[in-house]
Amino acid sequence: METPTSPTRSLGDPDAAEPRTQAHCEPLPAGSSLDHVLLSVLISNGLLTGEQIQDALNYGRKNHLDLRQAILELNLIAPERLNALAFERLTSLAEVNGAKLVATESNGTAGLAAPLSPDRTKLQLDMRQELKELATTASIPDLINQILACACESRATDVHLDPTETGVRVRFRIDGQLQEILLLEPSVAMPLVSRLKVMSNLNIVDRRHSQDGRITIQHANRARDLRMATFPTALGEKIVIRIHDTMGGPHGFERLGMPLKQSEQLDRLISQPYGAVLVAGPVGSGKTTTLYSCLSKVNSPTRNVMTIEDPIETRIPGTNQTQVSADLHFSEGLRSMLRQDPDVIMIGEIRDDETARIGIRAAVTGVLVFSSVHGSDAPSTIGNLYNFGIPGYQLSNSLVAIVSQRLVRKICPYCRVNRIADAKLLSALDLDPEEHEGLVLHYGLGCPACFQTGYLGRTGIFEIMEINDELRDLIFQQIPKDVLRRVAIDLGMQTLKRSAVDKILEGTTTVEEVFRVVSM
Repeated sequence: METPTSPTRSLGDPDAAEPRTQAHCEPLPAGSSLDHVLLSVLISNGLLTGEQIQDALNYGRKNHLDLRQAILELNLIAPERLNALAFERLTSLAEVNGAKLVATESNGTAGLAAPLSPDRTKLQLDMRQELKELATTASIPDLINQILACACESRATDVHLDPTETGVRVRFRIDGQLQEILLLEPSVAMPLVSRLKVMSNLNIVDRRHSQDGRITIQHANRARDLRMATFPTALGEKIVIRIHDTMGGPHGFERLGMPLKQSEQLDRLISQPYGAVLVAGPVGSGKTTTLYSCLSKVNSPTRNVMTIEDPIETRIPGTNQTQVSADLHFSEGLRSMLRQDPDVIMIGEIRDDETARIGIRAAVTGVLVFSSVHGSDAPSTIGNLYNFGIPGYQLSNSLVAIVSQRLVRKICPYCRVNRIADAKLLSALDLDPEEHEGLVLHYGLGCPACFQTGYLGRTGIFEIMEINDELRDLIFQQIPKDVLRRVAIDLGMQTLKRSAVDKILEGTTTVEEVFRVVSM
């Protein structure tokens, strides 16, 4: 990663002068990379000390990260703040260098889109063309390697290979949405599936039953764990490959998108010596990432920390992690784990009555238990636990908190524009139209950097229901979830809807995205 020579020399010098002010910060030349733009922003605004910037540059080189990602990994600046400043700087550069700006009319207000980062644009524009050329010239192993590499580069969480009448359709799930990438010829379909089966040690002859396997690859000096699942269809076998970064460490709560108040609240709750902290949400809402963050916070040499997962997605040094298998189920592994003198247990997911009962019983008897469970919100999760056959008196004595969460897509910083919210929209968000008259909201126009979606990356929104004495009495009586919700809100719980509205007001996401994810 190249960095401007003059600022870097001064940054590394402890006796260097203070960062230059905006007035003295010379504009960067057109076509500068986003790293250069961010460096200019940091210097001109004095957001970080010279030593902090140098640390971020060194960390980025060591871990093959760009400057922005290095800063975020080190928790030096809030992501929303960094993106907003970078966008402002890109816009000013466009004006200085005469770059073409995109203006749109929305409620009579013109919006401005920043020029694209050349590196990011090239990545997204060239990827499809490169794969299309490889499909006709490269060998099957090389084609597969390139598809997986492109998926990792694009931050895809899943690769879908769908059989069609005209060949095999390749799609990547990026930021929770499927994007069509490539259509392969029918002649490639059978060799492609067979090669993937060989790589994941599956039976290449059996095409009538679903199979599960796994592959480990190296990409950008990081291990990637791929879980592959086949499924028979009328046109052939469909394959879905889930991509895990096995070396990616857990993040702090702020990195997950949690505001400071909720972050401090959850820090306090997981510091309890025993009890159950459950994370609720639908599939793909980031529950496991939150659990790993909790686990890393309480992990210490003085504690016996054990997990049972399916699969192990992140390795946490100092913990004893177990993966379920055909011979070791959640309930059986959990019973054995309780004989290992644990202080902290993480259950990947509560799936059945027996696992739920064992986990809750462990929380009552002096173990700190973390687990995920499916639920639409925090209060309704209590009802789901009743359905697992757990009586109210056990839940009231064991639960510490329930965290409900969703993932929302963030506005792409490269094509971000403004618009004025109308009264109808403000009412839908439970905002006073008179108080918020002229409120400026943001959205993305769509550009190559974000696959024309207007979104780039995701962040979490959270609802934390802390179980205090008043809620314990209601849970003991198995009071319905509607009453629990009203009482929890009266006691200060910030709902998912309120958290989502805050993200809109911050300019992190859009109204449309929130309506897609959260019941308003």
